[in-house]
Amino acid sequence: MTQQVTAPAPDTARLVARATPGTVIVTPWGTPFSEHGALARLTVSGYGAHRRAEGRFTGPVVLTPSPCPPQPRNVVAEGEVSTTAVTDAEFCDRTALAFVLGIRLPHCRQEVAYKRRGARPVWLHGLGGAEEAHSWACVMFRDDRPEALVWQGGPRRLWDEAEEAYAWWARQGEPRHDRFGLTVTRSGHAVWLDSPGNVVGPRAR
Repeated sequence: MTQQVTAPAPDTARLVARATPGTVIVTPWGTPFSEHGALARLTVSGYGAHRRAEGRFTGPVVLTPSPCPPQPRNVVAEGEVSTTAVTDAEFCDRTALAFVLGIRLPHCRQEVAYKRRGARPVWLHGLGGAEEAHSWACVMFRDDRPEALVWQGGPRRLWDEAEEAYAWWARQGEPRHDRFGLTVTRSGHAVWLDSPGNVVGPRAR
C-alpha cells in the first residue's frame, strides 16, 4: 500500500502512527534553512512503541520558503569581521548543499541574494529562542576578490558553523539527496547518510 502525502515532516509522524506495517509513505521533507528539501520514500514497520518509518530520499523538491528575520542595520558596526576562502560557486545555487546545511545547522535560515555587478551577499539568520534569534552572519562574495568578507554577530557564529558543515559535506564526497535517508519514530526524526546507523542530523520541518 502506498500513500501519497504532501504534509511536512512533523505531520509525517502522525501519519506513521496511524499507518499499518508495510505502508509506503511518499512525502516532501525539509528544514527551515532553505526551500531546498527532498522527497522521502518511507516504509512503515512495527507496532506500538516500536512503530517506525524508514527509507531514502529519492531526489530534490522545492518547499515553501520560510520568512527571513530582519537583517542588522549596519553589519560593519554590529558584527565581527573575518574572511573565508569558500567561493560563491562552491556555496551558492547548489541544492544538495543547501539541503545538507539545513540538516547540519539547527535553527538557522539562509537568504541568498541575486548577484549584481559581480557581488552577492548571503545572509544566515538564527531562529528559535531569544539567544539564537540574535545570531546572524553576512558573507559578501565578489568575483574580483579571492576571499569573501564575513561579518558575524550574536552568541552563535553561524558562518563558522556553515563553513564547517560545507567542509564535512566535501569530505563525504559531496553526496546528493539519494545518499541520505530518514527514520521517523515516536521520538522524532533522524536523518542518516548511506545507512540508518550513520545519523547526521535530527532536524525537521
